[in-house]
Amino acid sequence: MKQKIAGTLVLVIGTIALFGFTYRTHEKEIGKEGYKISFKIKGTNAADSIFLCRYYGDKRYYQDTAVAEAKGVFVFEGKEALPEGMYFVLLPGQKFFDVLVSNQTFFMESDTSNFAKYMIVKNSPDNKGFYEYQQFYIRQKEKVDSINAKAKLDPALKDKTTEAIKQIDVQMTDFIKTFKQTNAKSLFTSILDASEEVQFPEIPKKENGQLDSMFMYRYYKAHFFDKVNFSDDRLIRTPVLAPKIDRYFKDLVTQAPDSIIKELDGVLVKVVNSKDTYEYLVRTMTYKYETSEIMGMDAVFVHMGKNYYEKGKCPWATKEVLDKIKERTDILDPLLIGKKAPELYMADSTGKYVQLHKVQAKYTLVFFWDSNCGHCQKEVPKLFDLLAKLKPKGVAVYAANIERKDDGWLKFIRDKKLSDPAWFNVRDSHNHTEFKTAYDIYSTPVMYVLDANKKIIAKRITIDQVADFIDNYEKLKK
Repeated sequence: MKQKIAGTLVLVIGTIALFGFTYRTHEKEIGKEGYKISFKIKGTNAADSIFLCRYYGDKRYYQDTAVAEAKGVFVFEGKEALPEGMYFVLLPGQKFFDVLVSNQTFFMESDTSNFAKYMIVKNSPDNKGFYEYQQFYIRQKEKVDSINAKAKLDPALKDKTTEAIKQIDVQMTDFIKTFKQTNAKSLFTSILDASEEVQFPEIPKKENGQLDSMFMYRYYKAHFFDKVNFSDDRLIRTPVLAPKIDRYFKDLVTQAPDSIIKELDGVLVKVVNSKDTYEYLVRTMTYKYETSEIMGMDAVFVHMGKNYYEKGKCPWATKEVLDKIKERTDILDPLLIGKKAPELYMADSTGKYVQLHKVQAKYTLVFFWDSNCGHCQKEVPKLFDLLAKLKPKGVAVYAANIERKDDGWLKFIRDKKLSDPAWFNVRDSHNHTEFKTAYDIYSTPVMYVLDANKKIIAKRITIDQVADFIDNYEKLKK
């Protein structure tokens, strides 16, 4: 029977895929004491280019470059201290090993055949403990592999195999426990804690005697960050914290703006005194939800802009950045799902004015288009044909042309015979409304879906999505 070491033996660090290297110029003031990190790596050739790279959130960046001398000796050296955290040394052939930086001068020696197994560390307690852990893990895994190999040859050893592996697992658990106790302030202790999975208690039963099916989810979510030391700012410069936070928001938080905002505020409270982690999360989450392709998530961006950037909680942001974020939030705020759509006051092809808010319809599709737009030329007739199927549901179309001249617009609606009582051909002939700003129109076509009260219930959806959206919306209302 094939056995495996339990979760406590999972080697979290050292298996990160290498991709997406970019250069980053932004950096904090990190002091002037300098750093000098020396290496001797067997299997490295003279004149090889070696890179010191750093983790930051979910990214990796080049930090420094060295050229190997004879016998695989190379040194990274600089006049300003490195920010504390986890780095990795990248050698030719995409070979790499991790390095913990706290003190700024130390020596490491190993072999490219197995960095962890042969690592020797001098003058760096953090790295010494880090690699002693990995070496112990390797020895324990070798024991397990040997036991499993014998069990394959003799199935009668099944029970003994299971018990032997349990004992190895206990030894590993005890080793980790002792390591944490004797290295409480070590970065690797923070990494181990942050990587630890939630341990579940017994599932309680409901009053009817059945197990509570939601208990596991609620407990897991409530205790997901219990072991994370949010006061340790070094964690954001490891490959552990950012993916864990991303996993929380992706897998455990309901994907609705209100839920995300609530949970995001809760996490930011935990890290508010950890300047680097706080900055990373605010910047990352603001950008993520500003550029999200999921409808309605711009509400999270607006929340971040108004409650963090505009309230002076982002000291790293320049005036230019603050101005741009405010400009964007001011545009998006009135267009959030659930808000009443901005009024439009446009004239039809006869010169008669049609106010958007006075259109009598259960659903109004506000459709911005341009007769010179190749995509619009295909989509407008498609939407007009679709209207015949949607009218029984109480749908009307406010077809808002964005051109400043009548000729192309009038010719197009005549040629395509866009005439129907539920179809309003309109254009802002006399510039009564700043509709491009009011509706954030920077390309065409763009569609908004409004309910009977002219509240926005969907935006920037395609014509192919409209019918299904209305059907699903009505089902949800029921």
